[in-house]
Amino acid sequence: MAGDRSPGRLLVRINKLLLKRIEQRFAGADLSFSQWISLKLLIDGVVTTAGDLAREIGITTGANTRFIDGLEAQGLVERDRSTQDRRVVYLKITDRGRSKYLERASVMLSGWNGLLEEFDKSEVVQLVHLLTKLLHAFERHAGENVEDPA
Repeated sequence: MAGDRSPGRLLVRINKLLLKRIEQRFAGADLSFSQWISLKLLIDGVVTTAGDLAREIGITTGANTRFIDGLEAQGLVERDRSTQDRRVVYLKITDRGRSKYLERASVMLSGWNGLLEEFDKSEVVQLVHLLTKLLHAFERHAGENVEDPA
């Protein structure tokens, strides 16, 4: 597919617009989107360790240490070092972290509801299904080397 219907171009454009919209929703808030999404990942059980968080949000372990330091300084998370392997650091959301997450959750939900108001329920279900399928395809092929045709 070429031009404005290329899946790659569409995904890049959607991502750019999505990030701009999210940044607007977090402007002036005492919690950044990165902090909020990290709390969501903890609440949803997607991540449990510092390493999981670094991989999920795509930052280095050094940057992740500073990031978690900030979350901890605000009282949003607590570190819990594994007794079996001291290299493993578990993250636990605090009551304050849960409260801060919930404060912004309704803002995020209303934002998505606004974006998807022109879609009927079956289209939203199909959209999520197809995006999940695309994500799984990328994950399956993540280790492959891509040859440069040039």
